[in-house]
Formats: sequence, C-alpha cells, structure tokens
Amino acid sequence: MTLLTAEDYLRFPTLAPDCRYAYGDGPQQFGELFLPASPAPRPVVVLVHGGGYQEKYDLKPVGTIARALANEGFAVWNIEYRRAGNGGEYPNMFLDVGAAADYLHQIADEHRLDLSGVISIGHSAGGHLALWLAGRHRISETSPLFSADALPIAGVVALAPLADVAFAFDTDSGGDALSVVMGREQPTFEAHLRDASPGELLPLGRPQIHIVGDQDEMILPNVRHYLDAAKAAGDESELILLKGAGHFEIVAVDAPEWQFVLHAILGLRSAIQANIS
Repeated sequence: MTLLTAEDYLRFPTLAPDCRYAYGDGPQQFGELFLPASPAPRPVVVLVHGGGYQEKYDLKPVGTIARALANEGFAVWNIEYRRAGNGGEYPNMFLDVGAAADYLHQIADEHRLDLSGVISIGHSAGGHLALWLAGRHRISETSPLFSADALPIAGVVALAPLADVAFAFDTDSGGDALSVVMGREQPTFEAHLRDASPGELLPLGRPQIHIVGDQDEMILPNVRHYLDAAKAAGDESELILLKGAGHFEIVAVDAPEWQFVLHAILGLRSAIQANIS
C-alpha cells in the first residue's frame, strides 16, 4: 500500500479564489473566498489548512477542497494565519484564526452569506483550530484569546485533527512547532492549554465529525483520546475511520476517500439546517 506523502500534498493544484480579503496588516493575515453559483443565502464553511503548524505549509493545497465545496453550494472561507517560523508564537496563531473567522461578519452582506449555520472544517493542525473555533464561546473573558464577537460555529468536520493538545505533549507526538504556537516555554503555559486546546474546552456543545485514516498512526490515538472525553462531556461526536487511508488521502479531492468526507459534510449541513428550522 502506497500512501500519499507531505510532498504529494504540496503538489496539489493551486486554484484561484473568487475574492481575497485581508483581515489584518500582516502578510499571513488574509483569507480566500470561494463562492458557489447557487443563489443566496449561501451556507458557509470556514476552512483551516494544516501542516504541523509550520511556516512551509500554507493554504494553497486545500484550495482544491474549497473549490469542490463551492461546487456543492457552499461559500468557503479558506483562511491563512501565522505559524511557527513566521510569527505564530502564542497567542498569535490563535488570534489570527479567530480574527479571520470573525471577519466574515464584515463581508456577509456583500456576498449574501448565511452565518446562521457555519461549519468549520480543518485538516491536521487545522483540525485542532477548527475544533477550537467551535469552542471559543467557552473561553474566559479574561483570556487574551477571548472575542466578544466570536463567529458562532454550528458544527465541525475535523479531518485527521490533532484534537487533544495535552495528550500530544504527554505522548511526545506534537513536535517542536506545536510547542512554539502553544507557548510551552512560557510561564503561563497551563492557561494556554485551558484556552487553546479543544480537549480543555469540552463540552463544545456542537456536533463534531472526526474523519481519520486507519493508517494514520500518530493522529488516530489522539482522536480516540479526545472523543472519549468529548462523549463523556456530553458532546455529539462521531468517528469515521477510513480503511487503508493515511494522513493525506482524506484531503485529496480526486481520491476515493473524499466522497466519504463530502458525504459527512453534506449530512452535517442537513442536520444543522433541520435544527435551525
């Protein structure tokens, strides 16, 4: 069995968005909006790329996902943010991701976006951040990560996420970049875990679908550990295990695994719409 590698991931096609907006002044503080041809109001996905929190992995490879979801009727906000190596030291990465999501408030009317049932989707490190976006309402007002105007997230599809940060540190599976973006060497590290790890923000109070390849040996134990805690906390959470898949197959839109991902996203959207109505 030959699995896709990080090098294969970096060779995914680069697709142009319909619009690009800066949510801050820095070179990494922007997002790309992919729009559907379908009429308004448009359901919204916030898409967060992964890459082990490292500078060399940017948002370009997941543009293929953004366009695929736009073709299914979603407006997709593919966000960039600072990471280890380009200014993402704690709390900057989280401030960027939060500000990027909240920027949708400013462009919703222009593009007739329906913000009532936003889904966050992220891969790998981006899965951590997609879950974190869904849990921001549980962050204390005294935290530097608190946002009074945080975009509400209605549900999450986490693709091979690093979901439990504390577990990653305990098992030495997070890497140096995670230590940088979490500020592990700072004296306030325990507070960082409380505010920035989805596992510490439970219950998120949002439905979550976690999709992981059964060959993804580093991520799968982390997700299982997180899901045990999420279910114990009362969260509606599901694991979809894809046989024969590794870390990158689930974000390759031309791979068979993508159909399982798409089915999960569409199903979650239908469930959210039913709850809203």
